[in-house]
Amino acid sequence: MIVEDKYYVTDYKTKQELFSLSPSSKFILYILKQRGPLNQKEISKKTLLPKRTIAYSLKRLQEYAFIRKYKDIKDKRVSFFEVLI
Repeated sequence: MIVEDKYYVTDYKTKQELFSLSPSSKFILYILKQRGPLNQKEISKKTLLPKRTIAYSLKRLQEYAFIRKYKDIKDKRVSFFEVLI
């Protein structure tokens, strides 16, 4: 699977927000960009990061609008995360 590593950031403020993220947040953003929409359990398996770190990073990425969260159609308890940039 070939995916471009480019992030489409238009303004300076958004670029600064991207650079200010923690390394774990950037890693999760990269994994989501490469692998497509994933839930928190799948992110944990792929990154081997603690659940608490993943939850905090996903929260920060949502605050900056780099990712979006949506519910699974079959199981409403499961949330998926998708890259927006």
